Amino acid sequence: MSSSSSPTRSQGERPRTFDGEAKRICWAKAETVPGRHPERWRKDSAGNILCKRLFNCQGCLCFEYDHIIPFSKGGESIAENCQILQTRVNRLKSNKDEIDISRLKSYSCDIKFTGILL
Repeated sequence: MSSSSSPTRSQGERPRTFDGEAKRICWAKAETVPGRHPERWRKDSAGNILCKRLFNCQGCLCFEYDHIIPFSKGGESIAENCQILQTRVNRLKSNKDEIDISRLKSYSCDIKFTGILL
C-alpha cells in the first residue's frame, strides 16, 4: 500500500464519479437556453432549464451529472456516458437506463423565465 495519505485506486477499479474534463464536456454538449448566457444556463434531456452554479442541490434549477447507462449496470464515468439532469429527475431515473422521456418530464419542475436576460 502507498504511504501517501490519499486513497489509491487498484488497477481495474472503475471510477464512480465523472472527472472534471468529463463534466466540462457533458455541460458543453447539453442544449443551450435561447436568450440566456450559454456558460451559465443549459437544458437537460427532459427540457428542464438548469443553472451551472446550482450543482448537487435540491432546487428546480439544480442539476447532477448522470450516467446515461447506470454505473451499476456497467456504465462508465466518461463524457460519452454523461448527461446533466435536474436533480429531482435524476433521483427518479436512479439506476434505470430505459425510461420514457415523458415520465422524466412529468417529474420536472415547471420553470418560466421573464424577458429579463441573466
